Amino acid sequence: MILCLNLNAAIDKTIVVSSFEINKIHRPESVIALAGGKGCNVARALKTLGETPVVSGWVGGFAGQFIETELHLENIQTDFIHTDFESRTCTSILDREKQTMTEIYELGESVPLEKINELRDHVLKNIGRYKAVTLSGSLPPGVPSDFYADLIKIARKENVLTFLDSSGEALRKGAEAGPFLIKPNETESKSLLGIGPSDTFDSAHAAAEISTKYGANVLLSLGADGAVAAKAGQVFRVKSPSVDAKSAVGSGDCMLAGLTYGFLHGFSFEESVRCGVAAGTANTLTVGAGQFKISDFQLLRGQI
Repeated sequence: MILCLNLNAAIDKTIVVSSFEINKIHRPESVIALAGGKGCNVARALKTLGETPVVSGWVGGFAGQFIETELHLENIQTDFIHTDFESRTCTSILDREKQTMTEIYELGESVPLEKINELRDHVLKNIGRYKAVTLSGSLPPGVPSDFYADLIKIARKENVLTFLDSSGEALRKGAEAGPFLIKPNETESKSLLGIGPSDTFDSAHAAAEISTKYGANVLLSLGADGAVAAKAGQVFRVKSPSVDAKSAVGSGDCMLAGLTYGFLHGFSFEESVRCGVAAGTANTLTVGAGQFKISDFQLLRGQI
């Protein structure tokens, strides 16, 4: 089993319209509501790849019930800590005609200290059940910035692989704890290396430096431009095949799932990266975060 930490759970609602404009009434072409948060997307992708993910974190209220129920309907196991407050809702407005995405993400309620400790203790008690842990997304209000770092240290003591995809202080402190893999984008890479937003950025050099600095495998995501991978002195570019993309929501999460899948199956570093980029690219062919067809994944994997 693979533990997918989903600390900032949400209902992810995607509303598809044409010619979206401010201050106008729109009649959506379709509305998709899913159990959301990056960890849910990772789990959904892992399920498609034939793995057994378990989603954990905090949920509460009617939104929390929806999140848990929807995951069970997808045959994804959950192991949540329940709270008294309502889980958040994140809304994405996809304009199919203009090819734009407008996103409104609720911040969420502050997590009480006792619930933070409860989840940490729960992971400590059960970590031995898992082959890997994915730690993805931002931390909710009230959660200390070293929380991911604490969980990475717990997992490392049990020789459980850890895959980190976050931002800000949660990413920096998590990276310092020595995860197996870090998946930053350009902005996050600059933050890790202390490079200014407007400074010259060499993605290959940055990936290699992050790998050396934190002793981790690195996949630096460059969106439609592919990625750069680095490991112990090896650095190579990954070029994504050209596709007719419908939505990129959740592609980074699918990339993390593909990476986890590859490494757990004993694939080489290069082949594991290929799995990650293939899963991320396949997700762009479908509207809905963390969703893709296994046939698309297999086809794209051979084209990376």
